[in-house]
Amino acid sequence: MLVVRVSSKTVALLAAAACLVAAAAVVAVVSPSSRRMVLGVRSGVTLAGQNVGGLYADELRRVVLTISEMLERNPQDAIYHSETGEVVSERLGVSLDVDATVDAVMAASRGAAVEPSLRAVPPSITATMLRPVYGVNTSKQLVSLVFNVAWGEEFLPDVLAALRDAGARCTFFITGTWAKQFPNMVSAIKEEGHEIANHGMSHPHPKELPDSELEKLITDNEALLRQITGVRTVLFAPPYGEVDQRITGVAARLGYTTVMWTVDTIDWQRPAPDVVTQRALARLAPGNIVLMHPTDPTARALGGILAQLKQKGYSAVTVSELLKAGSARHG
Repeated sequence: MLVVRVSSKTVALLAAAACLVAAAAVVAVVSPSSRRMVLGVRSGVTLAGQNVGGLYADELRRVVLTISEMLERNPQDAIYHSETGEVVSERLGVSLDVDATVDAVMAASRGAAVEPSLRAVPPSITATMLRPVYGVNTSKQLVSLVFNVAWGEEFLPDVLAALRDAGARCTFFITGTWAKQFPNMVSAIKEEGHEIANHGMSHPHPKELPDSELEKLITDNEALLRQITGVRTVLFAPPYGEVDQRITGVAARLGYTTVMWTVDTIDWQRPAPDVVTQRALARLAPGNIVLMHPTDPTARALGGILAQLKQKGYSAVTVSELLKAGSARHG
């Protein structure tokens, strides 16, 4: 008698094949409605109040796209009316995340109510960008020390050391002509965790520039600072502090908020360090922006200023951080 020996591996393969055949037979006899309950959205699931139970993923996607047409809207930029001086505030746009919504519905348990996954779309121009910012309305004990940098490289190491020792961060508005001369210092400012901001490519009088030259003043410096630091600047301090609605409007079209100050230390006149200290702290209040420059007296006064701020319960933060703490003050 001929005896055929079958290995255990062969037996296992045959058993697996039999299981697959049996499974295929079961699927073949399952009704379309039952198949939908297995492969589609679970029974009783709703999306924005609409029953989508049993839909396959591709069918569900078409439903989501239809809903998106009803829910989505484009953002609306803030507008300045020169005739009246009125600023019409911006409006957020709304975008529906189709993939996230489909995934959420497909993963929903039986009878679940799912809402569309929506995202806010910010406008390009906000009301804050259309008027210069002089400070921030906030109850938090925060202030911003800002440095306009067009000269004074010899004192910057001491300024950075004082900020580092105090654990403070501030905003440096840098001119392009200075950045070209001292790119390593620009990089050092960024690496210390401070905010890099735009003070124009050079230091002309902005009110004397036509729109095209004002745009170039900002964008040329933006490109240079981005090349050095990898950061796209979003805050603009006009040279000489010259500002009007036209200047802020041009800056806003380029994506910038124009920043002025609450308190001016007038340290460019190089008064004694104690005078710089007195001016910086004289009108101390939450949301203040204190203007400084990298001068010798400021470098010598800065450690004491930061110590007194800490003693009074204040923290020195960047302008962008300050703006997140409250509403902008426009005068």
